[in-house]
Amino acid sequence: MARGKGTPRRNRELAETGDDDDFSPVSRSPSNAINSPRRTTSTSATSSPSKLALNRDHTANVAAPVKPARGPLPASAETTYHQRLRQILVDHRKARRAWNELVIRGLIGRTRAVLELWVDVELALKAIEKQKTTTSSNVRAGYLFAQAAKLSEQIAAVEGVFANLSDIVDNMHSVCERVEYLVIEAAKTRGTVFAFREPMWVTWPLARFADGIQSLSTPYIQSLALVRSLLDTLLTFPPLPSSSADALSTDAPVNSAKATPAETNKRPSNEEIQAAMSLLAVQPLLPGKASDWGNEGWEEVMAVEVGGWER
Repeated sequence: MARGKGTPRRNRELAETGDDDDFSPVSRSPSNAINSPRRTTSTSATSSPSKLALNRDHTANVAAPVKPARGPLPASAETTYHQRLRQILVDHRKARRAWNELVIRGLIGRTRAVLELWVDVELALKAIEKQKTTTSSNVRAGYLFAQAAKLSEQIAAVEGVFANLSDIVDNMHSVCERVEYLVIEAAKTRGTVFAFREPMWVTWPLARFADGIQSLSTPYIQSLALVRSLLDTLLTFPPLPSSSADALSTDAPVNSAKATPAETNKRPSNEEIQAAMSLLAVQPLLPGKASDWGNEGWEEVMAVEVGGWER
């Protein structure tokens, strides 16, 4: 007689293999797995409060590495050469910042004021030429001469700003000489290894700081010559038809010392004036922000290489 599906032998085979449907008592259904005492014990063991607290305390005790504020060399180990070099670097930074302030807030604004005053003078000249009555001509001539006096004052102010720029460049020359002398003195007293190879604070030796200051000063020296050339273009005016215009023409710089009197006071074209004003505002010879040897790039390097740079 054939055995049916529900015979004891069939049930024993299914119990051994586990190949039964979801309604079998030994089926490994998800519900049985969730309700299994073994799994419940394992879950509760891994999430016990004591172990979680232990893991949390272990994570909290891991301290983040502290970055030194002054580099490997402590302040107590600095020599007089470190202190003198830092002062030289600070003086050079002051000179660069003073240049930017004079060009942006002083030179450009005063030069624009001169150009605006000259427009008023030109309009007054045209109005005087059209007047036929003596009284009106005298009134407008008085206004013209008053504006010419203001123009002379503004030109003198621009020349004063340029003189200050020249002083800044001379100061940069002095800083370059100081750092060069510092390298020579350090090589004589402490040896060439200290002056040219040993790092001052982090990685740069003394000689590399000196080379950097020299390279950073050169664009300002070249820019001073460019500013002088641009001002010669912007501040060149024709003589006024009066004896009082002599003071104006003497204050205005000329383009060439060998030019004839007629060529000397010839007013540049509007295109030349606009181009000169744009170059004066842009300062094309100075390194920009994208350059590694510009002010921004240099300051970033100094913040890393110089101990106590931000003091």
